[in-house]
Amino acid sequence: MRCFVVVNPAACRGKRAGIPPALATALDRHRLPFEMVHTTRPGEARALVAAAGGAFDTVVVCGGDGTLHEVLQSLDLERHVLGLVPAGTGNDFAWMNGWPHSVEACVARLAAGRERRVDLGLWNDMRFHNSIGLGFEGRVNYESHRIRRLRGPAVYLAAVVRALHRRRPIPLRIDWGDGTWEGNVFLASVCIGARVGGAFHLAPGARNDDGLFDLCTARDIDLWRLLALLPRTFRGTHVRSRHVRLQRAAQLTIEAPLGIPAHVDGEFVGLEVRRLELRCLPRVLRTW
Repeated sequence: MRCFVVVNPAACRGKRAGIPPALATALDRHRLPFEMVHTTRPGEARALVAAAGGAFDTVVVCGGDGTLHEVLQSLDLERHVLGLVPAGTGNDFAWMNGWPHSVEACVARLAAGRERRVDLGLWNDMRFHNSIGLGFEGRVNYESHRIRRLRGPAVYLAAVVRALHRRRPIPLRIDWGDGTWEGNVFLASVCIGARVGGAFHLAPGARNDDGLFDLCTARDIDLWRLLALLPRTFRGTHVRSRHVRLQRAAQLTIEAPLGIPAHVDGEFVGLEVRRLELRCLPRVLRTW
């Protein structure tokens, strides 16, 4: 096993600078040959893997879900096996796949070499590993990138408060092959994993190896009902509400004629996205 290690020093607002030296020490101790590179700007992780990743069979991401999202765009799904050292804000992919917080434990998992396969999603030519968030969730993501003084799940909680001031009903049409639905929504989340934002269990029954998206939609409701519903997303009990709808599908087409805020794997896309064509790629991502 030869490891290409991509480190994002800016992950988690740069609060985990001690991880890369510890990671290098652990890789040496387990006698895993590696090359370590550090990103210097957004988007660079994708280019680094495209340029040099072909000489390695394992690509290790030391960062958060955003760094992982970048790396996935250049990953050779046949050749590469993905490793992870969680160092981001939400770390939802790491949580879903049982990657530990300890650097030593992550490297021990790499060295053990027990491979498994999980799903990816595809939007146009973009791969995603956890979720696409629309509506309120997209607005929360937009606000979270504007918050500088907090870190961890507190970033997303503060962003929720900001986003509440801009909530509005958004008309959507959703087609999943053998059915359609139209109506006004507060949010829609297309999930591969069960959790987003490090705290919100929007699709508590989701599995990332079943070949299906879990689509969670919430109807637009008044502010007081909304404030009662939001805390339930921490435990996933919001799905019992009559205002919430769940749908599983391998392919989805979502149209928002007036535009809708959107993020992909925590990376903000835009405030007025109008159409998404999504396909689940079953068990195409090799990981340890």
